[in-house]
Amino acid sequence: MYIHKTYTLNNENQSIKTYKSALKEISKINLRRSSKFNILAILGALRCMNEKNISKNMGIYVASEYGSITSVKTVLEQVSQDSIVMPFDFLNINSNNVSFYVSQALKSNGKNMVLTSHDLSFEKTLELALFDLELNEIDDLLIGNVDESISEIDDFNKYVSNVNENPSKDISSWIYINKEKENSLAEIKEFTQFSNLKELKELLLNIDFELISLNQYATKQIKELEINENLILSHDNIHGSVNIISMLDSDKKSFVYLSLDKNNKGYLVKLTK
Repeated sequence: MYIHKTYTLNNENQSIKTYKSALKEISKINLRRSSKFNILAILGALRCMNEKNISKNMGIYVASEYGSITSVKTVLEQVSQDSIVMPFDFLNINSNNVSFYVSQALKSNGKNMVLTSHDLSFEKTLELALFDLELNEIDDLLIGNVDESISEIDDFNKYVSNVNENPSKDISSWIYINKEKENSLAEIKEFTQFSNLKELKELLLNIDFELISLNQYATKQIKELEINENLILSHDNIHGSVNIISMLDSDKKSFVYLSLDKNNKGYLVKLTK
């Protein structure tokens, strides 16, 4: 499996108007009353696939930790104040339609879906997407990590897994993958799931790499895993796709992305240029 295109929007919290204005410059899709979550996803996907021909059977996979959290917050505030819930605010709490909107914007007819899984949303989505590609259910795939900043929610770290207390940002990070080696940016050499640190340590003993990126839980296990800290790419983001793309932007040739959940289960991704 080969990575051919990437794009990352990784901003401090900005208004929906900012992203709507940016979207208008590249698309005529009408999303006047849509959520910030949807706008972020479509903007990132379109920028990633700029000047790329869309295949008839491209799979679109959206991974998210929080979904359309701003819309949910708005509706809850309306309910708590005994106000009438506005129809479009209510409709926008549905995060599942974002992959449809991305497909519509890209004029893609392949399968599309949204997945979330506590702490490992991107990794589990990538696992499913690569499985579909391997079985020829799809011809190629576009996978995105999309989340709104939750910095406006008071004491947000009380409610989410943010063990390093990293800043919460607007994220729309996308990776396009197919089976063609020619003109690729990198090859996914290995995608392995493990159940505990013992299994992971055995995996790391048999893998050579020049650079490694760790998710928030993996950073807590650097000493236990005996990882050379000189090989670690530091990053303040909890989203796996952002970490992978950051490594690809380096001048190194072999990379590992390592992700754990709070129970030390997770995934190891090996990539080479």
